[in-house]
Amino acid sequence: MPELVSCRELDVVVDHRLFGLVDEEGQNGERPASPRSVGSFVSANATMLYIGSELDISNARLRLETWDGPAPAESSDWPSSEELSLDLPSGRFLVDEIAAGGQPDVFRLPRAGRWRARVGWRENTPGPDGGFAQPGAWALIQFWPDRS
Repeated sequence: MPELVSCRELDVVVDHRLFGLVDEEGQNGERPASPRSVGSFVSANATMLYIGSELDISNARLRLETWDGPAPAESSDWPSSEELSLDLPSGRFLVDEIAAGGQPDVFRLPRAGRWRARVGWRENTPGPDGGFAQPGAWALIQFWPDRS
């Protein structure tokens, strides 16, 4: 049974309905296409992934997890979920908050290399006054070694 190795939660700014998680040594490459332009909530290349919101929300709560094997999927908690492969030169991540800037060194994997990731996303309903709920959404990114 796979075990959770490490985790971290942080608040992120969702700017232009978008934020990204980027390997610090792989940040100079071209960004993947906008998630909405590819008909998904997430888009990625080998070193970065971006999550796109359907709503104009201002922030999200992001949980990052490392597992020693394939992370358990809890699909009832995450109506939008997708798995992907990454090839990470450092295994150290920054959050790209688009025009709002970013947060460096937010999470570290045990090593660089090939990793699988499951990305989950759910948006909050607007507040009772029609304004932004806090947080506007939740994101979960689970990593485990890619042994293929």
